[in-house]
Amino acid sequence: MATSYPTLRPLGIFEDHSSWSGSQRDSDSDIALIILNQPVPETKTKLDILWKKSVFQACADGGANQLYDNTEGRHDKFIPKLMSGDEDSWTKDITDFYTSKGCELIPTPSQDETDFTKCLRIVCQKLKSTDVKVSSIVVLGAFGGRLDHIFANVNTLYDASEMTDVPVYLIGEGNLACLLKSGKHKLEVNTGLEEHWCGLIPLGKPCLNVTTTGLQWNLTNHKMNIGGLISTSNRYDPDCKDGNVTVETDEPLLWVMGFKQ
Repeated sequence: MATSYPTLRPLGIFEDHSSWSGSQRDSDSDIALIILNQPVPETKTKLDILWKKSVFQACADGGANQLYDNTEGRHDKFIPKLMSGDEDSWTKDITDFYTSKGCELIPTPSQDETDFTKCLRIVCQKLKSTDVKVSSIVVLGAFGGRLDHIFANVNTLYDASEMTDVPVYLIGEGNLACLLKSGKHKLEVNTGLEEHWCGLIPLGKPCLNVTTTGLQWNLTNHKMNIGGLISTSNRYDPDCKDGNVTVETDEPLLWVMGFKQ
C-alpha cells in the first residue's frame, strides 16, 4: 500500500501570518530559511515575509553577502543564526558584522559536497538538537545563474530526504521546486499566488507508475523518465473546484511550479 503524506501547500510559505497568534497560527507559519549565493529579483520582495515566518535562518557561504546587500539600512533586523561554507565567497567585513551580532560561523572546507548541501545538513542537525519544529525548509536563491549550480541544488533535494522529514522548497526567479517521495501526495494550489504553469519531472530513477488529478493534462498509470515522457508546461485544471492537485508515484518525482512576483 502506497504511503500517504500530509497535504502540502507550497506557496503557503508566502502567506503572511505574522499578525496571527496562539491558536490562529497554522503549520505553515514556522519555517527554516536558507539563503544561497544567488541574486534573484524576489529577494527584496519576498524576504520580509520569509524572514518573519522563519524560526531559524542560515546563509550558505556567499549567501551572507546576498542577505547583507538586500537589507541595506536594516541590517540589524536580519541577523542569521549561522553562516557556513568553504569561505571562498565570504566578504570579511560582512562576516565580521554578523558574527559580532551573535551569528555562528561554521567553516566547511570539504569539497565533496556543495555549500548548500553542507549548510542544509548543519541546519537539520541544529533543528534536531534544539528541538525546534518547522513545517518546511525554504531555500532562497536556488535558481538563476549557472546551470550546473541549479542541477546541484536540485540534487541536494535527493540528499535532503535522508536529513529531514519536512519538505524542502527551492525558490528563485519565480520558480518553486520540491521533491515528492514515492507514495500519494496532495498539493493545495489555491493561494492565489500560483502562476498558470506547473510540471512533474523524473530526474532520479524512471517512474513506472504515475497518476495525477487536478491538472489540465493528467497522467494515469504513466511511465515517466528522462528521454521519454516528462510533464512540462502543464497547467491546473480550470474545472477543479477545490484547488488541489494529487500525485501518486512509485519513485521520487520533482514537482515544479511558478509563483507570481
